[in-house]
Amino acid sequence: MFERQSALTGALQLGGHDGASGLRQLRLGEARDWELVQIAAFAQSLDALEEAVRPLLSADLPARVGEAVVAGERCLMKTGPMQFWIISRGNEDLARPLRAAITTDTGAVTPLSHSRTCIFIEGSRARELLAQGMALDLHLESFRTNSFALTNLHHTPVLLHRSGESRYELYAMRTFALSIWEWLIDAALPYGYEVVKTG
Repeated sequence: MFERQSALTGALQLGGHDGASGLRQLRLGEARDWELVQIAAFAQSLDALEEAVRPLLSADLPARVGEAVVAGERCLMKTGPMQFWIISRGNEDLARPLRAAITTDTGAVTPLSHSRTCIFIEGSRARELLAQGMALDLHLESFRTNSFALTNLHHTPVLLHRSGESRYELYAMRTFALSIWEWLIDAALPYGYEVVKTG
């Protein structure tokens, strides 16, 4: 297995910036030590896929697109009618047991960790900042904790996950990670921000 290299190594070294008030109201960084596996059912095989992975995940797969379910150290997301993301913390190699559980006539297992970068932003002004670049209703009643959406940030596709009361995680294609980061820190200038190298 190749070691994953950050697409943001140079950018994370540049540090933070004081805002207009002299404060640093936001924290931005790259989340690391996670694994992402996508599983997908074929036509008419969704029930069989759910049955196959339930013992392995110790949880039911989410029933609704846009809702994330936390199951221990894993986060389960339904990203399409028959498609799911499983994000696990640490270096768990989940793809191997999933491939053993899901037969080739039931569905497909695709590791996606190396193709994505996870950028987080947290703080009381995080929602306000993100709203500048997303055509998405981020009001707290509409986009609750553990909600997620496949959307765009400044015309770039991302999966946005509200993982805490004032914390958001953006899963971006690795090739777009630096441009996403540059947009975020530029938009964060009025508020001030700290850069956290990992979190």
